[in-house]
Amino acid sequence: LKASVQPRRARAAAPPLVPPPRARHRARAGRQPPPRRSATMQGFETGGFEDREAGGLAGKVHIRMQQRNGRKSWTTVQGFPESVRLPKSGRLLQVDFDKILRALKKSLKTNGTLIKDPDHGTIIQLQGDIRKDVAEFLIDITAIVTKEQVMIHGS
Repeated sequence: LKASVQPRRARAAAPPLVPPPRARHRARAGRQPPPRRSATMQGFETGGFEDREAGGLAGKVHIRMQQRNGRKSWTTVQGFPESVRLPKSGRLLQVDFDKILRALKKSLKTNGTLIKDPDHGTIIQLQGDIRKDVAEFLIDITAIVTKEQVMIHGS
């Protein structure tokens, strides 16, 4: 007995994935709309960024922990000076945030990123709750900020 072999039917092509109309409109515009702030959020102060002196050289460095999901968290460093003055010569040098971030990541064995914000300056964001370790690193190893300039929030 011979088995009858039937030819395979060609599958219909899947319809192209089309985003919903609202997302298509945003994609055409080229950028996302700014996030809306509720009335309660507009009443909040940014806090901690007004205490910088002229030139941003003697402000406070704020180290915060931000909860993500479950046990995961971020450690953020805000208010870090953009430039520092050398003690002996008085020369003004720019801070290399990439080098600091690389050294932080390597010594604390974590991952991190730099966030450039027009209002708050450069923010260093690291994975995990490592506030005390970051403060110790900035004070002892980099010596760019003093113990009085570092403010650890939430501990």
